[in-house]
Amino acid sequence: MPESVVEQARASPKAAVLALLGAALGCYSALCGIGGGVFAVPILVYGFRLPMQRAVANSLVLVAASTTSATAFESMHPERAFHAPTLFVLVPCALIGTWLGYLVGKRLSTRTLKQVFVALLLLVGTWVLVDAARAHDDAGRELAVLELGVGDWAWIAAIGFVSGVLAPLLGIGGGLVAVPGLLFLVPGLGYLGARAASLAMSTATAWTSVALYRRDGTLEGSRAVPLALGAALGAALGIQLVHVPGVVAVAHGMVSLAMYAAAARFVVDLRRAEHGVGGRG
Repeated sequence: MPESVVEQARASPKAAVLALLGAALGCYSALCGIGGGVFAVPILVYGFRLPMQRAVANSLVLVAASTTSATAFESMHPERAFHAPTLFVLVPCALIGTWLGYLVGKRLSTRTLKQVFVALLLLVGTWVLVDAARAHDDAGRELAVLELGVGDWAWIAAIGFVSGVLAPLLGIGGGLVAVPGLLFLVPGLGYLGARAASLAMSTATAWTSVALYRRDGTLEGSRAVPLALGAALGAALGIQLVHVPGVVAVAHGMVSLAMYAAAARFVVDLRRAEHGVGGRG
């Protein structure tokens, strides 16, 4: 049997697994407003034996596909939860942060930043989980007529910038910062509004990060493509689910689980770095 045929046969099951993985993470992403990279990176590192930097780069393709699909389907949904003025401030600030985070990440050890971020993720994740118990559907909010103050706009700009910096620097979706940040610092948006804004922001930052990693040759199309296709389909399903009455409280709690998962991943990264096993530490 020709070698190319054998290689294709071996690749097909892996592609199917990656597509299913992408679908599950894409759905989770749409429900929570996060990119899904927090789960994809460790799976690619430990399940598919990718080096950390390649895992980060390929997970960003999943993030880009899921958030693009989610944002598109959110915009077409009858109960769409976009607040356009928030996006006009959040997205540009996040893009500026993304460029800075990518440049800094090439030159800086992230060990101390990861240690601090673990503590913050655990603290804020617990806060989000407690708040989820009080969460209620806010589909009736009239975001189109929502007026925000100067302080709100300052918080939105800061949240966008910090989310953008951390996305390429730590290989996480900016939603881990944006969703709880907007939820608690700009409460007028509500959960659905914070989630939708985070998805739109992550679409811009993820594609920017993908372009940067593609330029330096870190991406691998054989893994990125099935991940992306699955993520796009899963995100479309997630958008339909999040607008079903009663789902908001569950999705709200899922954000905190993602933050705990991110904290666990960074702890593993730090331990690997201590033992000299890959990664930038």
